[in-house]
Amino acid sequence: NQKHFLILFRPNQKQHARIGIIVGKRFVNSAVTRNQIRRVIRDSFRLNQKNLSGWDIVVITRLQCDTLSKEKIREGINSLWKKLLMQHPNFSLS
Repeated sequence: NQKHFLILFRPNQKQHARIGIIVGKRFVNSAVTRNQIRRVIRDSFRLNQKNLSGWDIVVITRLQCDTLSKEKIREGINSLWKKLLMQHPNFSLS
């Protein structure tokens, strides 16, 4: 389980994955920090996009996400990508 991020997903009919990122002011007050979190998530998605093809994915930040380092954010998101692929291996179209 990941207490800092929530991923919602569903299969799409495309050959590529799409992502939406929600970093709310409620959990991260600073706009600079919100943008840093988005950049790290987007970069991780870009590196894993081939494996995630055929999915529409929404990443939602949760409590205390603003206290994490960039490395911890990347580790958390990467573990969620792996968990998604392990639970639903049939939807990868690559």
